[in-house]
Amino acid sequence: MAQKIKYVLIFLILWAAGFLAWEWWNSYPKVKLKALVPEQSLKGKIDSVLHQAIREYRLPGVSLALVKDGKVIYLNAVGYQNLNTKDSLSTETLLPIASVSKIFTALAIAHSGVFLEKSAEDYIHDSIAFQFPKRSFYQLLEHRSGLSTPNTFLSRLFGQRHRSLEDWGEDYIENLVFDDSLSYPEVYSDSNYDLLGYWIEKQFSVSFQDQVAEHVLDAAGMKQSFFMDLKSSDTLSISGYQHTFLWKRLDEIELKLQILPSPSSGLLTNTKDMSLALIHLLRGEMGNFQKELTWLEDRGNSKLLGFQKIRMLKSEWLGHFGGQAGYSSLFFFSKSENTGVFLFFNLKDPADYRLQLSETILTLLLEP
Repeated sequence: MAQKIKYVLIFLILWAAGFLAWEWWNSYPKVKLKALVPEQSLKGKIDSVLHQAIREYRLPGVSLALVKDGKVIYLNAVGYQNLNTKDSLSTETLLPIASVSKIFTALAIAHSGVFLEKSAEDYIHDSIAFQFPKRSFYQLLEHRSGLSTPNTFLSRLFGQRHRSLEDWGEDYIENLVFDDSLSYPEVYSDSNYDLLGYWIEKQFSVSFQDQVAEHVLDAAGMKQSFFMDLKSSDTLSISGYQHTFLWKRLDEIELKLQILPSPSSGLLTNTKDMSLALIHLLRGEMGNFQKELTWLEDRGNSKLLGFQKIRMLKSEWLGHFGGQAGYSSLFFFSKSENTGVFLFFNLKDPADYRLQLSETILTLLLEP
């Protein structure tokens, strides 16, 4: 018996050593950048903060856009988009922004001019054989529909990938168990927004990505942005990363989207385009989203439907966090500060570095 235990222990030790050696061999060392010449200008100070963040947070790359008083006052990217090829991250590099995509889906729904408290089912024409759940647009936008996303280990392991939005929608509704409750607790679920995108396709008989491109992305001047679909799934030009289990190194991680296009998390954009989106959102009634922002206004909660609300530097900010395999983003604006920020890492961000770094940068910008 003791001999068997000895062999088992030896096997486990060899397995652990092999795993750690494999992890080290297949990972990348942390990024090292050339030292900056100290500058006292705002741009120089922010550049220094981004370079420090690369070292401190062990980032492959970071990209930032700042908008103040209707103008882009900072636009830059530092580090690499791909550690294997050493291609630099730039402000025009395509970025997957994950759940920040929900903002643009919310704007597309707002553009349609439906009645907020009505059910999505009320607008579908009679030729559709299946029925939408009896949920209002408010409930779907605010994750108060009671709908959930399967997130078990088996669904992640064996779930079908790269399905069209139409195929997903038909199956989701067919397998959904309906009830007639009037209210549900808040449950954050991508299914709410994927269902809204599916509703857009059925209501207007046009693809979701074409509808949101025409009425939202083009309206903001976001010419390089699009929702990735089945035909464009190979256009992602950057690699996402995560910290390794033990070594202070970086490990590549694959982006996996089960639905294409994904209204909840499938927008590809770049830092330059996101600065334009911030300008239009900050303009409010003077911008190109006047009608949409009025429709989305939730006065009771001092926010916009589909937008998250946080507090930074004693001010309230509206926007959204984004995070998926190997990527992290932050997109928020404040009307009281007349300022917006878009921050992106090509790194999985479990410790909320985005918020810490944003507050450090905004302190430089807003506080004397």
